[in-house]
Amino acid sequence: MIEFMQNASAHQVTWGYRIKPVYRILSSEKYLNDFFEKGSLFISCFKNFKNYKDEMQGDASEGDAMVGGFTEKGDGNFIVYEGGVNAFVLCATNILTEEVIKDFNGLGAIKINNPTLFGMEVARKLPFVSSGIEGDCIYDDSKAHIFEEEKNKAFQTINFKNPVEIQQKILQLTTGIEVFTKYKKYEHQQEHRLLWFSERSIESGIVINCPEAIEYCEKILF
Repeated sequence: MIEFMQNASAHQVTWGYRIKPVYRILSSEKYLNDFFEKGSLFISCFKNFKNYKDEMQGDASEGDAMVGGFTEKGDGNFIVYEGGVNAFVLCATNILTEEVIKDFNGLGAIKINNPTLFGMEVARKLPFVSSGIEGDCIYDDSKAHIFEEEKNKAFQTINFKNPVEIQQKILQLTTGIEVFTKYKKYEHQQEHRLLWFSERSIESGIVINCPEAIEYCEKILF
């Protein structure tokens, strides 16, 4: 709960928010038991997603994005880049439907009742992690983002010969939208994604033991 002053008077207002659970679908009862017995959990990465052969479980375009805009003369400036290369990722869903369960060959799920506190506990077990974020995925027909007005003006001032400036400015302008953007064919999955950003590039997933996260979860068997 957050408490704040409504105005100059002494009247105090308490503001809260409703925490919604998300579901991590698993294809093995053993994986479920391993988590609830000792906190064993596999945390993936975008590079893994790109290599999955199953179209509904993987996505060769994960993290890929194109951003840009048009100059006053009408010339287009665009940058194609790959986001999330330093992110550990756990994918969950907001809903449990027969279609989603089938997509992931689900035999059960971890119901994460408080994703934020769960994510903070997991962060303590991952190497070189300095920040994290969670949110629902955005579904679109394209992964191209065209800046307009003020954002476009800021984009056009970038020194495109300076890789460090490009990276910093793009992150400021996009706020990391590329790590949540997926094509519309995945919209039925209603994905909620947790990401932990490492100081190093992530080449593969990792199995962690995080018993501290168990208290925020419930076991579901289908």
